[in-house]
Amino acid sequence: MLKLSFARYAQWLLAGLAVTAMLLSRPAFADSETEDPASKALSEEALVAASSQALVMQGVVERALDYIGVPYRFGGSSPRGFDCSGLVNYVFRETLGVTLPRTSRQLATVGVRVAREELRPGDLVFFNTRGPPNSHVGIYLGDGRFVHAPRARTLVRIDRLDDPGYRGRFEGARRLDPLMLLVAPIQIG
Repeated sequence: MLKLSFARYAQWLLAGLAVTAMLLSRPAFADSETEDPASKALSEEALVAASSQALVMQGVVERALDYIGVPYRFGGSSPRGFDCSGLVNYVFRETLGVTLPRTSRQLATVGVRVAREELRPGDLVFFNTRGPPNSHVGIYLGDGRFVHAPRARTLVRIDRLDDPGYRGRFEGARRLDPLMLLVAPIQIG
């Protein structure tokens, strides 16, 4: 029997969803003269894309939750110990098979900026905890919560964006498109 890692399964799932989205984006026959086939195809494509992103990012969230209780370790990037960006990198690598930039400052340059009120599970949230911009990163879980490796002598845990230690230090959020992460490194020809 073929045994697939979750990362390989996610890659295949995204490829299938991308093909479905392309097929749905083709002009369809209108049921009436008042219906715009291109608008219908675009809305169906957007729905498929949003659904596939949400599904894949749910896998990212679930994987991140597996590491609650792991000790903080400066420079750590394995379940023996994580720092904040090490946790993010490990979760995305193990879930999607992609390698992200290593530091929180570098991570703050990937994906697209997201307003706080538009956060979705799997988005990266950034904080200024040590003076320099984007010195800390976590993975947004939904409902104002995020998982992260806070600092020395602590464990990976869940905190709230509006907790006193983070509310005034929030610097922004980034959304990574899982399909682009999987497709970008592939070189054809």
